[in-house]
Amino acid sequence: MRGVLVTAALAVTVSMSPVSWAKQDVLVTDDSPIAVTISSYQLTLIKLPGAVVPNGILTVSPALEVRANGPNVAIDPKGSTAPADLVVMTEQQSYLFQLVPRAIPAETIVVQDVRVPAGGGKAEDPAKRLESYVETNVELLKQAAQGTLPRSYVATEIPKTAHPKWLELEVLEATEYRGPVYTVRRYHLYNHQGATQSLRQTEFFTGEELSIAVDRHVIAHAQEASVLIVTYTKPLPKDQRKANSPDPERSH
Repeated sequence: MRGVLVTAALAVTVSMSPVSWAKQDVLVTDDSPIAVTISSYQLTLIKLPGAVVPNGILTVSPALEVRANGPNVAIDPKGSTAPADLVVMTEQQSYLFQLVPRAIPAETIVVQDVRVPAGGGKAEDPAKRLESYVETNVELLKQAAQGTLPRSYVATEIPKTAHPKWLELEVLEATEYRGPVYTVRRYHLYNHQGATQSLRQTEFFTGEELSIAVDRHVIAHAQEASVLIVTYTKPLPKDQRKANSPDPERSH
């Protein structure tokens, strides 16, 4: 699968001016995602029980500026109110934060993890959580491209009113595959323009996407391309809950 959007932020030194911080205490007991509220216009500081490893920050959000220094992670959302995922790997554990920006003052989030041994001893490989998160997204993209998603994924046609309006490419087909946790959307595109068109993952980014894949970045006249997008599954509107859907394994 070509063109999977994964952006990694390097761990660099944090430099901050004095600021008044509100405090959140978070107790971690397992690998579940950690939902936290952050400021949408000021810095949020996450204090972890262990130092962040080099290259230990991962997010697909282009809006976030994230820096790490030792056990401290500073997040600047640059005014964005879009929810975003942030994976942080420390020497002891790794954490998946589900960030929800709100119009609140600067926050300090203190993470306590019962799995981290007293005295800072190393626990399990901190890369395991990150690998599982990335591998799940990549596998879903691969299965959607091959038409082999599990039967638990229900396929429905995406209405034309919900098609991307900014593209100069024609949408031949748009399908949504809804699973218990993740939803995959597939757009089959066609270049009906006389000129060659370019396609980038960032054109589809709204802040909710976990991963985006395209099979062709440059589309010549009369060529086709596919875009696959993974998000968390949201509840269906009431008027759509009883709609019949085709078998996802027979949808392409």
